[in-house]
This record gives sequence, C-alpha cells and structure tokens, in this order.
Amino acid sequence: MGAKLKIGILGGGGILTAHAPGYTRLADICEVVVAETDASRHSEIRRLLGEDVAIVGDYTEILADKKVAAVDILLPHYLHAPAAIAAAEAGKHVLTEKVMARNVEECDLMIQACEKAGVSLTVCHDRRYDSDWQALKQVVDSGELGDILFWKLEHNQNVVFPERSWVRSKEMLGGGAIMSCLTHQIDSLRWYEGEVDQVTCMTKTEPDRMEGESIGAVLAKMRSGALAMLSINWYTQSHHAPDGLWYEFNHVTGTKGEAYYMSGKGTYVKIHDGSSKQFHYDMKGEGSFVKVDVKKEMTGHQRCIEQWVKSLRGEQAEILTDGTDSRKTVEVAEAAYRAEETRAVVSLPLQPVR
Repeated sequence: MGAKLKIGILGGGGILTAHAPGYTRLADICEVVVAETDASRHSEIRRLLGEDVAIVGDYTEILADKKVAAVDILLPHYLHAPAAIAAAEAGKHVLTEKVMARNVEECDLMIQACEKAGVSLTVCHDRRYDSDWQALKQVVDSGELGDILFWKLEHNQNVVFPERSWVRSKEMLGGGAIMSCLTHQIDSLRWYEGEVDQVTCMTKTEPDRMEGESIGAVLAKMRSGALAMLSINWYTQSHHAPDGLWYEFNHVTGTKGEAYYMSGKGTYVKIHDGSSKQFHYDMKGEGSFVKVDVKKEMTGHQRCIEQWVKSLRGEQAEILTDGTDSRKTVEVAEAAYRAEETRAVVSLPLQPVR
C-alpha cells in the first residue's frame, strides 16, 4: 500500500454534508484536512469526517502544505475564483463545488491559472454523476426517442436563508436562484442535448428573501433545433408536502418517444409504438411509461469525488465536468441574466458588452 492521497477541503459549511461521504468511503486511499474559520462548525465537521480529522482555521495553511495534492473548494461563490487561483499557484489540483464561479470572466481566470500551473480543474456538477440522471442520458443517447423536440427541466424548493447569509447578496452569489441552482438544470441540459444557441429569460425577486431572483424562467433554443424550458421556484413549500410537487423534474419529448426523471420516483421511458430494442416493456395500458432499472450505489457527489480521486491517483477515470466544459454552463446563466436585463433574445457564445 502506498501513501494515502492528501486532500484539503476548503470550507466546512452545509454542502460538506454531501461531500463528506465521498471521502469517508475512500478513507483507505485518501485522507483529508479541512479549513474552516468558524469554530462553531468544527464539531459537525468531526461528526461527518471522524473525530481525528485535522481542522485548520485558514485555507492558506492547507495551500502551504506540500503534502496536500489537491483541494476541494466548498466556499461561497464569490470565493471560488480566488481560492482556485491560489490553489493552482500552490500546485494543487482543484475540485470546486458548483456553480464554478459567478461569471464567465472568473471562470476564464480559473482555467488560465490551472493551465499555467499544469493542474486539473474539475467542477462538482453532481447531477451528471447521479445514476438516475445518467439513465435518462442513456435513453436519449440510444436514439430510440427519435429526433428530440423539447425539454422541460424544473427545480422546486423553499429557500429561506438567515439575514446575514452570503446567499442573500446578489454580488456574492453571482445573481440569484438561476446562477445558484438552476445551473443544475442548465448543465444537465447541455450534457443531454448539446450546446445552447439562444436564450431569453424572466425573473421574479422577493427582496425579503434575497437580492437576486427567487423565481426564474429560461426559454432556450438548442443548436440541435430543440426547444427547452427551464424554471426554478425557491418560493414553494409543496415539494416536501404529501402529494405535492417534485423537487426536480426533467422531461424530454422526441418524435418516437419520451422519457422523464422525477426526484423521488426515478427514470421512466415510453416508446410510442410500444416496441424497443433496448428497453423491456410490459405495457399496462395505452400511454404507459416503463421504469428504467437503475442501480443506486452512491450519490452523484460521491461518484464525482470517486472519479476525481481516481484521476489524481493516475487511474482511469470518467471526469464529466472539467472546468472548460463547466464554464459554458455559467455562460448560459449569464446570458439569461443579460436577456432579462435587455428584454431580448441573447445568442451564444456571449459577446463582450460594449
């Protein structure tokens, strides 16, 4: 057995709950050290990662540790770029929680810094690594849905942050709900269907909750010709209610069939003529969907971390969200904001504002 891979986790906030299991299940091959300035969070960090986990107060201590090979950035959005750039300059490979950064300019600085230092840059867009979301992509990629015509992707939550939370700041967040969490749907749409050609957007802001929008709707035309409608509602409580709304929902319509993923339910497919080369059908009536068999061995965060650690160890790995690709997701969100501001349809790639 060789020496364990040493990884620095920058930030010990709420998202650590999603990342920590990825490291504890790999405890035999990697060890972590956590940087968290708020000492009140240290007990929770130990609960998640073990009583013996090393915790420091400033992430510069981790960057100065030559034994640390890579860092996982779990900081607020406005700190993603400076932390990633500093890590690259210290020779550390970088994984950062989504969203990659607040805007394309920051993304470009991160990419340039990592390329210059010869280190990798990966973004934890966990949906691409989730078994059910991957199952939906496999259905689309099979070609059995025919030509893809339309996508509908939804995200529903009731999001209320404390008054002093950084998430309430439009500047610190990089916008509002669209940049923060609809980027899950934007990134997945790009993964499923290809690049976006044009977008337009409308938003609704509730100042008692946050400076940025709490509700947003984006209409997109893909380069493939398909249309897509993406929405985020951070003002609904129904996704936790009995018989209420779904948390996330992806539905795709093709000329020969359709499929969807619904959180808490799974991935389903329907071929319109009832015959399929790849999916077993036991149709219970006209219009029935059939559930796709999915083995749920780990979460998307866990699989992303697993693949990232493999890549760091020089093993064969499936990195689906490198920095260059994830930059394009931020670009679509930024284009949506520009469309909202100008009340226009905005084409991609974005052109500099004159």
